[in-house]
Amino acid sequence: MTTTDTLRTARTLTKAGVPDRQADAHARATDNAVRDGVRNLVTRADLYRALLIQAGVIVGAVVALLRLLPQGPP
Repeated sequence: MTTTDTLRTARTLTKAGVPDRQADAHARATDNAVRDGVRNLVTRADLYRALLIQAGVIVGAVVALLRLLPQGPP
């Protein structure tokens, strides 16, 4: 799991003039945002699975459309 160095972030903000409590809150919020972002990343396996599902849907639609065409000579 990816995390940020909240103490380092807070110290950097404090050195820049941000009050301690506010710097701590920003550091925690940044860490939470990074964790949420990493948790919601899409993997190659996720993309491959979605691609296979889409391909199946397309093939099914084509088969259904072909069945609607007239069979043989009129």
